[in-house]
Amino acid sequence: MHFVSVWLVALAALLPAYRLQAQVQGVLLDVQREYLGLGDYARLGAWTPVRVTLENQGSEPRQVICRWLLQDVDGDRVTAQRRVTLDALSTQFAWLYGPLPVRSKQNEQWTIQVLNEDGSEELARAEVSPARTLTAEDRMIGIAGNRDFGLSGYTTGATTHEPIQLVSGLSLSTLPDRWYGLSAIDTLVWSRDGGDPDDPLVSSEIQQALREWVRRGGHLVIELPAYGETWTGSALADLLPVKPDQIRRIEGRPPSWLGNIRSQEVMNVDMNVFDVGDDTGVDIVIRHDNQPIVVAKRYGFGRVTLIGLDLADPRFAQMGLPNGPFPIWHDVFMWQAPVYEQSRIDSEVANDKMSRPDQRERKPLGRFIPGRISMRGAAAPALLAAILVFGLYWFVAGPLSVIALNKKDAQRHSWVVFVGIVLCFSAISWAGAWLMAPQQAAVSHFTILRASADSPAVHAHSWFSIYIPKFARQTIELDPDHPTNRNTLASPGLIAGLDETGFLDPQTYTLDMASPRAVEVPFRSTAKQFEADFLGRIDQPQAGMAEPLILPQGDIKLENNWPSGKLSHGLPGPLRDVVMIYCPGEDLNTGRSQTPWVWLLKDPWEPKQVIDLGTPEQLDRLVLKPKDSNYTERKWVEEGFLGLLINNRPGKELMDAAGVEIITSSTEMIQFIQLLAFFDALPPPDFRKTGVFEGFVFNRGLGRQLDLTPMFTGRRLIIMGHLEDSPLPIPMTVEGEEVSSSGWTVVQWMYDLE
Repeated sequence: MHFVSVWLVALAALLPAYRLQAQVQGVLLDVQREYLGLGDYARLGAWTPVRVTLENQGSEPRQVICRWLLQDVDGDRVTAQRRVTLDALSTQFAWLYGPLPVRSKQNEQWTIQVLNEDGSEELARAEVSPARTLTAEDRMIGIAGNRDFGLSGYTTGATTHEPIQLVSGLSLSTLPDRWYGLSAIDTLVWSRDGGDPDDPLVSSEIQQALREWVRRGGHLVIELPAYGETWTGSALADLLPVKPDQIRRIEGRPPSWLGNIRSQEVMNVDMNVFDVGDDTGVDIVIRHDNQPIVVAKRYGFGRVTLIGLDLADPRFAQMGLPNGPFPIWHDVFMWQAPVYEQSRIDSEVANDKMSRPDQRERKPLGRFIPGRISMRGAAAPALLAAILVFGLYWFVAGPLSVIALNKKDAQRHSWVVFVGIVLCFSAISWAGAWLMAPQQAAVSHFTILRASADSPAVHAHSWFSIYIPKFARQTIELDPDHPTNRNTLASPGLIAGLDETGFLDPQTYTLDMASPRAVEVPFRSTAKQFEADFLGRIDQPQAGMAEPLILPQGDIKLENNWPSGKLSHGLPGPLRDVVMIYCPGEDLNTGRSQTPWVWLLKDPWEPKQVIDLGTPEQLDRLVLKPKDSNYTERKWVEEGFLGLLINNRPGKELMDAAGVEIITSSTEMIQFIQLLAFFDALPPPDFRKTGVFEGFVFNRGLGRQLDLTPMFTGRRLIIMGHLEDSPLPIPMTVEGEEVSSSGWTVVQWMYDLE
């Protein structure tokens, strides 16, 4: 009995130690559905954020590894991971990021793991999937708040080239802490119920992510409250086009351009107007009673628009504002298509006055990019040689050997001769394969390079294939001289819906989600596709670049309201098919932004060649509204530069194409690039056309980064052209070495005018 008592006492003494050990090892993982993607939306082919909740049940701080297990487009397993330090006895959030392959299945299940510090033990696991998965062709607009402010009329796709998916319910305090967590959306609209920018939960990392997203091309739209606004005093005030002393509150009837008031009572509302004076950094988008009420400014390569109307004010909703076929958003985004209510759409479709959106032919403008960067064309000579060798083998091993053996009456040696022929042709095949196989690593790319005269930094988005002539793991590194820049590198693929299954020997590689600029990837003596986003300088010597690039430079002034001056460049080749775009800014008569003027350079712009802007021989407005306001009789040639471009019917061969290597002519490719560069300003499709062929629409699974439309509301000159057979214009190394590269670079250069 005494023996049993001793053991019970000893066991009781050990119990606290056991509990402590359980607490040290205990980590609970929770993944809420609304944080699977951005607002529960995930878009294939894009960086996708997932927020996880981690509870450390231990009494000591600890570091864990959070992993998101994915596949890339080639079937290799991607371990997207991030190290997180957990405080003792606390619950924390952590953001994970993964590049979803374009060929993922809808609502495919994701695996989230939590491992101990050295990755040797799994502490928790969750199997999850987003509620809503969108394709690469779907457009997403984020809304920080719970109202749509009239934007829901654009989600039908009845009169537009692409329908819009509104991602509402976002909040500043719950935005991702890296800019690429927002990269699936091109616009974020904030209203007063979208979170306080001065909220302590809007961490410095969230603030920096939002800035970086705008700087890389995002469009932030802020509906400024008339009372209690905190933006101008927050840490995000540097984003705003105006300072606090430039904001003035007025009261009055809603502007007539908001639409028809649909209530019996007309209510006065409070509005903000902006005293911008001669501030050349501010673009006036709309005036009300001759006072700027919507203003904007360029921030890096993105844009911030400030709306002086608090559309979240219930009084606007009570009056049914905004409404009408051309509401406020047409001025903010330069959109051209009218907006109709769903009841009118249903009626006109039923009466054969409007085509069904899902029955229009689709022209995927970005489909030329995979064929442009594909390296499979380099294998054509080797494939032809292999076919010829096989044909020769069949002839020698078959008819020729039989004839020769019969002639010499040596049929008994047929097996010896056959084995000899097989060995001989095997040696020829192996030797030929070794001699014809590329012996050097190479890169083929298509890159969008955006630059500005007022900044040494550029923004580049590139799709490229890397060929490595060996079976080995190789480290691909973007911008190696600047490891703190949050540039991104991933392999999501380019075209969805193909039957390709990837490599037969899938391997695993790790991607650091906190800074995905470098990755060690398995190669199998073949090419692998990547997508990169770069923000930094390229005008200085650095690792991974063949030579610095000197972009257009010169001094431009306004003379008689027209840009005048001389420009030159030091790019590594002539800039071809140059489009000049002059955005004249505000029309003083209407208080609205004017449509840009467009003209073309006849000849390639050679390096160091000085061009004089002067007065071009032929000018076109970028886009003009059709004379028939009901869109029943369309004459594309009367709808400006873009109407003429559409009249050429570009993209016929793309509608039914499904292959990887869609090779288009340079002329067609230039048309696709121009359509993508002006996509948001495109005239609406011929939605009145009904019958067997119910018109066509353009869409863009690839190439969204080409769109210049958000820059058209200010007064600036934009030059766009392309370099053929140019080296990759961003710094990148493979195993620490620069790699030979060639491809197309689309250059978009901006000069803000006074």
